[in-house]
Amino acid sequence: MKVAKVRLFVETSLSGGAMLDLDPAAAHRVATVMRLGVGDSLVLFNGRDGEWRATVAGIGRRSCAIVARDMLRPQAAETDVWIAAAPIKRARMTALVEKAAELGVTRVQPVVTRRTAVSRVNVGRLLSTAREAAEQCGRLSVPAVGAPATLERFLGSLDPSRGLLWCDESGGSPPVAAALDGLREPDLRRSWAVLIGPEGGFDRAERTLIAGHGRVLGVDLGPWLLRSETAATVALGILQSRLAMP
Repeated sequence: MKVAKVRLFVETSLSGGAMLDLDPAAAHRVATVMRLGVGDSLVLFNGRDGEWRATVAGIGRRSCAIVARDMLRPQAAETDVWIAAAPIKRARMTALVEKAAELGVTRVQPVVTRRTAVSRVNVGRLLSTAREAAEQCGRLSVPAVGAPATLERFLGSLDPSRGLLWCDESGGSPPVAAALDGLREPDLRRSWAVLIGPEGGFDRAERTLIAGHGRVLGVDLGPWLLRSETAATVALGILQSRLAMP
């Protein structure tokens, strides 16, 4: 029997003794890519019921039956952090979503701005990227991926209690770490959305719109012009480090 190295996200509810029939793609991955056989172990999670040890109960031509055995970890509460970013080229957007998932975001929201250069977003592909990253990094949930929305619509849809961490490329905002450290505890311990602009930056009207949002915190990420995926990684890493502090 192979030691459990395969970690798989499933939609099905998980409990001791529950039998699951994997979809064809997951069955192919388990049986053909990972070469698991009947009796081999794997780990399952669904974002609701914690993490479970499971075993392969049967393998067909395009099917795979799995039995959940023992809970390994209960479902844990997560900090509610979104990443809202202008779409970029495919490989770089994939990297942004992958790193965002590894850094614990709960939602990836593509935001279309006036200077956004990429017009198409494959939401299904980005969700697959988020799922694979969650499987590999050990978290117990998979980020949601929203359909592209205009900046105006995104800002208008935000809950008033959610903070907006705006990565301001103008250089007129305080450093991100200093800005977060200067917040009162109740203002830090809230839900957040991190906003990353397009390669050409936000235009004047957009900057005015963002600055007028009730819970906005403009921050500077340093002296260099960062690519979107780098900016997202830096901002999320610093924010999550502050939210994790006792």
